[in-house]
Amino acid sequence: MNTELKAWFRGALLAAVGLAAAACDPSRGPQTDSQTNWLHACDRDSDCEDLECLCGVCTRPCDSSSACERLEGATCLPEGDPGTIALCSGRELDSGVCLPSCATRECESGQMCVAGACQPVPDGTTQVVVDTSIRHQTLIGFGATLAYAENDVVVHPDQAGLLEAMSSDLGLDVLRLRNRYEITGDDDLSTARTIIDGFAANLGRAPTVLLASWSPPAALKANGALECQGNPDTCTLARATDGGFDYAGLASYWRESLDAYATAGVTPDFISIQNNPDFVPDVLTAAEACRFLPTEGTQTVSVDGIDTDVEYPGFAGALTAVTEALVGLESPPAIAAPETSTVWSVAEFTNSLDLSQVGAISHHLYGISPDAVDVPSLAALGELGQNANLPLLQTEMQADGMGTAVLMHYALSVEGVSAYLHGVLAAQEAVAAFNEATLITIGIDDFSLEDPYHGLRHFAHDTDPGWIRIDAASSAADLLVTAWLSPDEDALTVILVNPSDADIDAQLVLGSAASWSSEVTRTSYLGVERSFSLGALPAEGIVRVPGEAIVTVALRQ
Repeated sequence: MNTELKAWFRGALLAAVGLAAAACDPSRGPQTDSQTNWLHACDRDSDCEDLECLCGVCTRPCDSSSACERLEGATCLPEGDPGTIALCSGRELDSGVCLPSCATRECESGQMCVAGACQPVPDGTTQVVVDTSIRHQTLIGFGATLAYAENDVVVHPDQAGLLEAMSSDLGLDVLRLRNRYEITGDDDLSTARTIIDGFAANLGRAPTVLLASWSPPAALKANGALECQGNPDTCTLARATDGGFDYAGLASYWRESLDAYATAGVTPDFISIQNNPDFVPDVLTAAEACRFLPTEGTQTVSVDGIDTDVEYPGFAGALTAVTEALVGLESPPAIAAPETSTVWSVAEFTNSLDLSQVGAISHHLYGISPDAVDVPSLAALGELGQNANLPLLQTEMQADGMGTAVLMHYALSVEGVSAYLHGVLAAQEAVAAFNEATLITIGIDDFSLEDPYHGLRHFAHDTDPGWIRIDAASSAADLLVTAWLSPDEDALTVILVNPSDADIDAQLVLGSAASWSSEVTRTSYLGVERSFSLGALPAEGIVRVPGEAIVTVALRQ
């Protein structure tokens, strides 16, 4: 080594030793306030020297800016600030937190901007891969049922705000209404037109309308009443004068219903001739119903505790009669059938039907728990729909917020439904108090959005009819993912659902869509976030999905 090089090496070594000594010199004071060791990931306070481990990050609680002065770039964000809440997986702290704001500046290397505040880029992320080349069903839309609250919506003092919350704010595409023609005391069909017009004005297009019968009029029922209550022998279609079941009367009723709705300015896209044809309310519950078998026949049921053979009409006969009655209508609706209460009875009905008379296979999901989804039965139903070359519609189900998201994921990704409709769109406070699955509770002069509203919104708000489900896979079994692509391929929406109780950091692999503009929305049911905007997807493509939370990433070219 030459003399000049030796001198340079000695100098560099002495400088390094000097720097090390200076770093260890107590007279220089603690170094925890420097950029080198604050805002790092942590598990406990001892990981942070004289700082605190708050929500997995080394920082400091604060109630004023002075508490953050020695933390480079830090601002005291109050406990209710979106950045503070986002850092804490949707939960609120009792104090503010020192964090760098990224509202006007970029985050440092190793940090990402979430809800206006910088936080560390997490390690060990779950991979979520979206593949636009593999395509599945086309979306008819997401919707909900307004069966008994049409008038409550129309007469509400904030009708405009309520209709906006029900339509464009929620993102609903499909409105399921109860056929109220000839239902005494509830037969003002103009309310349906008012609501549909409100939806159309807010959405910029007319909603898809499904008109379903909860029960034929009392005159067409064997028990002479709309409602049934523990009477399986008479909770069914009445007989005609010739002794046979009155299919012709039911068909005439449907034709007259559609004429009456058309006069009121309502032309449904789909009809369901009987909601829950496989169901009779028990003795503790009074509800509208009308029992059918797949084909006309006898079934043994319990009547007052005695096994009794009861003759029932056939759904196949009713379907044929109604189909023939619709001939000649200017805009005949498609028939969604059989709209059974469970997935397990669908095939029994469809095997007996002339499916050329059906525009969609419809059913409910009652009996399936979000905690134990019957995946094989949903898959079998999906195969049935493919073999029949008919879209599948899930037209009524109720669950809490997280349960709604889980059921939607499986119905969409396993069964392949083209439409998913929630059970109750809106109800008065007295009714909603007994049904926690109501989306919107209607007060005297206000209304409130309930947890299931946000579960549905994560799927509905950033998708539209005509969008196509594409392949999406997660490397973590607990993270459920679906993805949707617009027809023009200029918009992509990814929905992440985490039903577990542990946070999951997900890195999205989006291909060319990674460079598109984006908006991330999160609902954390263990925290306070509800349809909460986190801002743009960070450049690293990483989002945190807390335990019992839903995240939607909407990307636009």
